[in-house]
Amino acid sequence: MFDVPTWSMIDNPYSYVHRPSNTLLITVGDSWTYGDSLGKTKVRNGVDDIDYRLSHIYGNIMAGILDASWINLALPGGSNTLMLNWLEQLLAKDLKYKNIICTVTLTESGRHEDLQLIDRSLITQQRALEKIVNIAYAKIQTLALRYPSVKFLVGHNFTDAVGTVPLEQSWLEVMLGKKIQNGTHIVISEHIDQMNYDARFPDVIDIMDRAHARLDLLDSCDYCFKEDSRHPNEQGHRLWANYLLTHI
Repeated sequence: MFDVPTWSMIDNPYSYVHRPSNTLLITVGDSWTYGDSLGKTKVRNGVDDIDYRLSHIYGNIMAGILDASWINLALPGGSNTLMLNWLEQLLAKDLKYKNIICTVTLTESGRHEDLQLIDRSLITQQRALEKIVNIAYAKIQTLALRYPSVKFLVGHNFTDAVGTVPLEQSWLEVMLGKKIQNGTHIVISEHIDQMNYDARFPDVIDIMDRAHARLDLLDSCDYCFKEDSRHPNEQGHRLWANYLLTHI
């Protein structure tokens, strides 16, 4: 159903667990939602501990508590643009559930497909990154209007919101137990490399400093693995599941 990019190290971003229920939970995101690093899973090494991964990620925890069927749609390294395009394809199907809950856990700006959205006419790259986040919000709003019966929960994993989104805390804030919003919208994305070589933008150094500071925060978190994009461990997934459940 979903065309996986050639750069991806996995072939299938889609998992489905059926329960005899009128409720369907859809969880959408990147490697954090996919469950990379759980058990023996190491996407970058081509290893997928699929049974352990699927049983410990936040979507499965939520679906079990809700007694709901569950779709996990997530790609390690995936951009917000890609995940929302896939979500649009999924919702266009006749899903045949009375109640549908969709959680979208957005990631950083500037990955792969997002690069096409970067507006280099803007004075600062910070504004360009914020614009990409707002494009994602607008896409979700369009889907929410198109599918009014679907309940959407929208949040961020390790980067910050722009303005106000329905979920007050990011996944990282939930794990740290404190607010950290300082306008960090990019940490390890492809666009960081591009900014390193573009002297037209006066805010590049500040953006880099924020990215490094955010990595330091991730490394200080007891609920994150200390590799790649610092994927959450089992406790981190449970914390995010519990937080999302309080907003349903």
